[in-house]
Amino acid sequence: MITLVDNVGYFAFSLAIMATTAVILNTWLKKSWLQKVTVALTSLSTVLMLVQLIIRTSQTGRLPVNSVYEFLLLFSFVLLAFSVFWLIKIKLDVVASFILAVATILLGFSFSLSDAAAPLMPALQSRWRVIHVLTAIISYAAFAVEFGLAIFYVITIPRKVPAKELSPAKAERAAFLEKLMFNSVVVGFIFLTLLIVTGSIWAEDAWGAWWSWDPKETWALITWIIYAVYMHLYSKPAWRGHKGCYLSIIGFACVLFTLLGVSFLMGGLHSY
Repeated sequence: MITLVDNVGYFAFSLAIMATTAVILNTWLKKSWLQKVTVALTSLSTVLMLVQLIIRTSQTGRLPVNSVYEFLLLFSFVLLAFSVFWLIKIKLDVVASFILAVATILLGFSFSLSDAAAPLMPALQSRWRVIHVLTAIISYAAFAVEFGLAIFYVITIPRKVPAKELSPAKAERAAFLEKLMFNSVVVGFIFLTLLIVTGSIWAEDAWGAWWSWDPKETWALITWIIYAVYMHLYSKPAWRGHKGCYLSIIGFACVLFTLLGVSFLMGGLHSY
């Protein structure tokens, strides 16, 4: 039986698909009306996602953070909101298109998951649950922005042309994108660190151990190390530009694997 929250979700997903299509078209056509349509569609999709989350919260009596399905709903909402910000304030449609695409794909994937609001096992009913999940969402959203910036950099800045030989406009764009990308990684890294710390505290409270080398814990640590290496190498000229972008893209691939790949391919204590 299709419920009200399902209909709202399907409508939000449909609008997200149209918004992603519109913003991709606008990167080539450069039409002001397409940009306005993209902003309108993305904004409406974001509002509907918020309505869906409010309905879900009303039905379950708690913030929707108890399953992969609920996490994807909340994460997709944050990414859509980020997309609106980038479209209106930063005006980098190409970057917004990648963030929108990630949100749309994750939202579409959520429809394949069970939306049953089953209660958590007693060991997982902790005050750290909401804090842990929210730090994950903020961290992963910041890394999604970094991913969009890295892809945009790779596409628009020539790889074989030395930085000093770039035109003034491209050199300015490269520096601007690198700064935004680094700042996004710093924000994501801070909250990823908080994610690991709060997860360890929760694990000790729930299972009596701070760290158990559970697959999701291990891959969160791998992701943390990759971004730590990226920030360390950022000050070295040889690792600026495309090399840094490739490393940050690998980092985001690890984020997605930690979020989805581990949950469905490796199991462990986080399979709930």
